[in-house]
Amino acid sequence: MPIREIATWIENNSAWVIGTDFFVGHLPLKTPAKTDPPDRCQTILENTPGAVEGQLPDRKDKMIQIRSRSKNYTEAKTDADALFDLMHGTHGWDLPELTPGVKLLAMTVDAMGTPAPVENPNEEGFFVFSANYLWRIEDGECG
Repeated sequence: MPIREIATWIENNSAWVIGTDFFVGHLPLKTPAKTDPPDRCQTILENTPGAVEGQLPDRKDKMIQIRSRSKNYTEAKTDADALFDLMHGTHGWDLPELTPGVKLLAMTVDAMGTPAPVENPNEEGFFVFSANYLWRIEDGECG
């Protein structure tokens, strides 16, 4: 499924860098550079509920969750809101071609709700905001 393509699209359209302060699939205990993840970071996850509506026949449709964390409430909220503004309600995006010959088009991107605090703070002192998004994706590209 296209989580890597979605993450790369987000990286290409924001200041977040995969493997540095933006993580795909899980928040690692150590970064690829063998350091602790930064206090302020984003994680894109696939652990959202699946879309079960019969109106979504395309198997490439992808539900994702973005978790924004920081030791500062306002930073975590600002980051989550910025990613919400970047994605929600947009349409017609060619996703990066990470597999040769596989072209994907994000027809629409919709948030299931606005970012909300889910850890406020947690036992380690992190504030975490979460939002779920449905990327409606089909084979092909714009134009």
